[in-house]
Amino acid sequence: MPGARHSGNPRRGWLARATVAALAAFAVVVTALVPESAALAQERPRTVLEMLFGNQAREAAPPPRRVIRKRAAPRKRQTRRSRSAAPKRSAPSRAAAASPAAAPAPDKNDTAQTVLVVGDFMADSLAKGLTDVYEDNADVVVKARANGSSGLVREDFYNWRTSLGPIIEEEKPAVVVMMVGSNDRQQIDTGGASASLRSDAWVAEYEKRIAAIAGTVKEKGVPLVWVGVPSFKFDRMSEDMVFLNDLYRKGVASVSGEFVDVWDGFVDANGGFVYSGPGVSGQKVQLRGSDGITMTSDGADKLAFFAERAITRLLRNPSVAPGAAFSLSAEQLPNMQLPPISNAANAVTAAPVGLDDPSLDGADRLLGSGGSVQGFTLEPSPRDRLVLNGNSTGNIEGRADDFAWSEKRAAVTPGGPSIASRGSVDLSRLRESDGIEPPQEMPSLLDAIVEDWSRSGDEASGTAPQR
Repeated sequence: MPGARHSGNPRRGWLARATVAALAAFAVVVTALVPESAALAQERPRTVLEMLFGNQAREAAPPPRRVIRKRAAPRKRQTRRSRSAAPKRSAPSRAAAASPAAAPAPDKNDTAQTVLVVGDFMADSLAKGLTDVYEDNADVVVKARANGSSGLVREDFYNWRTSLGPIIEEEKPAVVVMMVGSNDRQQIDTGGASASLRSDAWVAEYEKRIAAIAGTVKEKGVPLVWVGVPSFKFDRMSEDMVFLNDLYRKGVASVSGEFVDVWDGFVDANGGFVYSGPGVSGQKVQLRGSDGITMTSDGADKLAFFAERAITRLLRNPSVAPGAAFSLSAEQLPNMQLPPISNAANAVTAAPVGLDDPSLDGADRLLGSGGSVQGFTLEPSPRDRLVLNGNSTGNIEGRADDFAWSEKRAAVTPGGPSIASRGSVDLSRLRESDGIEPPQEMPSLLDAIVEDWSRSGDEASGTAPQR
């Protein structure tokens, strides 16, 4: 019973109550003395040093790690910001430095001739290449009037037969350059019916449209240059382009135009399609786009490389005004000098071929067809002198036709040394005598047999002469 037990042990109960009161008073004192320690303990967990050595270890040990982390993090972020910001600051400076170096486009003369380029997306690439070619030529302007999705088949989309005439009247070109066909691998409308690609009806209608375009250019009095279509990545497409190029070649020839074949410039040695190949500078470059159809800038330059010669030859001399008639005044007639008349067959030199010749083939004329070699004279040509008269061509030493005979007279002159100086024959005895006697004539086979039989009979009868 509780009452009996407390009454039986009064000393033990008092000691317990005194102990509890002392512990409570100690807790109050500790809480009043170290309020900061309790607050700090609530802020962060205790470290290993604090658990081992108490608050003195915490107060003695500086917090370098926290300070270092706070200082190091901003330093790293500042470094990353400076690196990322560096290109942004340098890019405008490079652009500002490069902008003054860019040369302005040269101005064209008021009398500059216009090269009109028409066709599909290939014609647009050709126009870009020609623009680069004639960029420094103030007498030539390249204008592109191409429609990338056009062709000669889908006239419902764009009709070149009706559009080309007004374009020529508007631009007044000196040369018209046509390049089309890449979009024409489809059925064609023959007037109420559709014909499949490369069928007889398709070819007849397509040739009629080529002739209409060529005739339009001819009616305007402008020369026509038709650039062929190159090969493509797909074999069937390339086969169709070869077929179309033959049609273009025939159609242009009917109006005395010029067809430019670019096929070999975009294939390998076996005639296969290539993405890369020699550029206009001779170095290997990428000519075609990744789709195997479009042209890169280097490919456009190569297209212009093929077409430039034909275009330049058809452009008129810029120093002569178009339509100007040749005439001489009364003061110029007495001083007029005619070129010397000579036979073209007597020409022995030709213009040298320059490595930087823009026409790429050296002289544009055959040997004896230009310069002062004009007219006709009675002077025989080298061929006539050799064949008709039997005379040599002049025996120019070192030339390929130098066939002069060296007679070697110095080796056989009478006063010179003897040719045969040693041998088994005494030359002095031969000179004193009548010479060497010729050997006896050999008997025939029949005479030899008869002689042998006679000798055998004489030996048998004992009448043979003793040897």
